[in-house]
Amino acid sequence: MAYRYFVILAFIVLGITLTIQILKLRWNGERFLGKPTIEKFNFFTGKLTLFTSWGLFIFKALSPDTGYISVPGPLSWLAVALLWAGTLIMSVSFFELGQSLKIGIPETPTRLKTTGIYHFSRNPLYLGVYLITFGSCIYFPDLINITFAFYGMYMHHRIVLGEELFLSSRFGPEWEDYKKRTRRYI
Repeated sequence: MAYRYFVILAFIVLGITLTIQILKLRWNGERFLGKPTIEKFNFFTGKLTLFTSWGLFIFKALSPDTGYISVPGPLSWLAVALLWAGTLIMSVSFFELGQSLKIGIPETPTRLKTTGIYHFSRNPLYLGVYLITFGSCIYFPDLINITFAFYGMYMHHRIVLGEELFLSSRFGPEWEDYKKRTRRYI
């Protein structure tokens, strides 16, 4: 049951890296909240359900007897591995986005990120989100958790598509060239 501690530690690391980036934004007079790329209801319910799934991941780590499905140790370790992979990918993405990090699309001028982790994926931040969410479904395979997770991932994919329309209009040929040579997620 040592994996429980790895779950808690991963979410602490994720929380610290996000907090550092938000503080940097505030220090530079930037806002963290941007403009939603899809209908506000879908945007915010997608965020809420996805983060609820993550909360259930943490809850299960804190209270391992929760739930009606017993998860074998190897599957728990797989969930932890997905959580850590997602945490590391998201943390690197946070720092590489810098001032462009927003929930939604930025309303201030930005530049297109195409280097570092963004050389391998156009959306590494969302890839990390999906890995953590899949890990949550394995670690706590409850029907409510799985429903929330998949609804949240579906809405986030729609958010990604909206962001890509924004990037196409803002960066034109530079975006199209980047899109041709770099996959959306992996």
